[in-house]
Amino acid sequence: MKVYLITSDSHVLLKEKINEIIKNDTNVVRYNFNDSNIDDILEEASYVSMFNEMKYEIVLNADFFGKTKLNDKDNKKLLNYLENPYPYTTLIFTTLGDVDKRKNITKKIIESNSFLNLEAPKGFNLFQDIKSKMSIYKINDNLIKYINEACLNNYDLIISEINKFKLIKKRGDVITDSEVKDIISSNASENVFKFADSVVQKNYKEAMKFIIDYKSVKGDTLNLINILIREYRLIIYYKLLEKKKYSSREMLSKLKLLDWQLNKIKAEASLYHIDDVKDIFLNLSNIDVGIKSGKMDKDMALYNFITFLMEY
Repeated sequence: MKVYLITSDSHVLLKEKINEIIKNDTNVVRYNFNDSNIDDILEEASYVSMFNEMKYEIVLNADFFGKTKLNDKDNKKLLNYLENPYPYTTLIFTTLGDVDKRKNITKKIIESNSFLNLEAPKGFNLFQDIKSKMSIYKINDNLIKYINEACLNNYDLIISEINKFKLIKKRGDVITDSEVKDIISSNASENVFKFADSVVQKNYKEAMKFIIDYKSVKGDTLNLINILIREYRLIIYYKLLEKKKYSSREMLSKLKLLDWQLNKIKAEASLYHIDDVKDIFLNLSNIDVGIKSGKMDKDMALYNFITFLMEY
């Protein structure tokens, strides 16, 4: 049987792939490498069954294929096993981090065509994925965007939240604004707006705390930067429409917002002069370009932006 190495930025995708490999087999042994060692893992993998039963062994957090490393002795043991794996065991290593393809243990698995890199959809692809999963209901695109933003563009959180609809809705049902706000958990729906609010309202202590918490669950800092870009862009648009004496109804149509979102932007816009908002938005846009061109580290760029904002 094979030795797999599966890496992903999504717990959901990892779980789906593992289930796809093991199917409905019940002879499964699970290890978390944080609580075990190579000797235990290889001993289990090499265990000779009296009846030659097929077995699946899953090793979570096998980060030694990437940022951490095994000592020379353990590295050699694992490499020897990879050269001659036990035929009745399928060994599955998983990691939520990047792998180092220069390592000999990683190269060995890649050579055997058993390396799988599963990336969660992002950006427009993530929007389309949510839309596809929610297509069994009648729901508008604004609410799809809301679900995405409320869950901080986090694929795993999005899947967890939209699965709740299955418990109370059936195929073909209409999903309203209020139902989405009720179903999406308060933590999921409020966190993104609390972060944006803390930045816009210059509550830097709260903003930094959120960033630290977000990073602890492997959140992508670029998502936070994109949220701020959107927030300040909306503030600019609102101020321009306000100057032109647009009504609230006209603004809702132009900005494609829900009532409560427009009220939120209105309150935020009152805190800034239009020139300051344009200045902040330009800074964020430059950060976005710098990150995507590889000239800026996204974490450091966000911290620097928070410092820059303290001047306003």
